[in-house]
Amino acid sequence: MNIENRLLTPNTFSRPGKRLPFVKGIVIHYTAAPGQRAVNTRGYFESLKNQNPEADHLVFASAHFIVDLDGHIIQDLPLDEMAYHCGAQTYKEEAMMRLSTYPNNCTLGIELCHKNSSGAFSDDTLTAAAELAAHLCRQFSLNPETSLWRHFDVTGKDCPKYFVAHEDKWNQFVALVNEYYKEENDGTER
Repeated sequence: MNIENRLLTPNTFSRPGKRLPFVKGIVIHYTAAPGQRAVNTRGYFESLKNQNPEADHLVFASAHFIVDLDGHIIQDLPLDEMAYHCGAQTYKEEAMMRLSTYPNNCTLGIELCHKNSSGAFSDDTLTAAAELAAHLCRQFSLNPETSLWRHFDVTGKDCPKYFVAHEDKWNQFVALVNEYYKEENDGTER
C-alpha cells in the first residue's frame, strides 16, 4: 500500500484540529468529480482555508484519505483528528444508534476518485481502498462486515454514487475488505 502523507494546513474549514477520541466506523465516499486526481481533491480541501469566515455560504469538507485512480493514496489528516466528511442536517436512524448523533466525531473518511460520471471506480482504486480499509479495521479493532459505511448509509446522500446504484458492487467491496482483513490477521500476503 502506497500512502503519501500530505496533511492539510490546520484551519477552521478542513482541518479543525478537533480530537477523534475513538473510531467506530469507516465511511466511504466518492469525489463527485469524474477523472479528478487525488492531488486535486486534496488541493480543494486545502483551498477551503481561504474562505472568508464572514461569507454567507461556507464550506466545511475533508477526509482522512483520498484514493487515486491509480491506487495511490494521500493521507490528509492524522487518524486522531476529526474530518468534515459526513456532516448533515439529519442522519439515518441506524447511523445515529450505532455511531453517534454527529458521526464525524467517531469515523474515518475515505474519498475514492472515479473514472466517469457513472461513479465507477478503477480496479486500482478499489484494490487500494480495500487494503486501506482492511488495515484501518485491524488498527482500530473494527469488523469490516459491520463497520464500513457508505456516505449514503449515514446521511442518505447519493454517495458513493456507484455503490448506491449498484449495491451488489458495494457488497463485493466489503467482501474484498474482509478478505484483506483476514489475510492481515492471519499474517498471510496476497
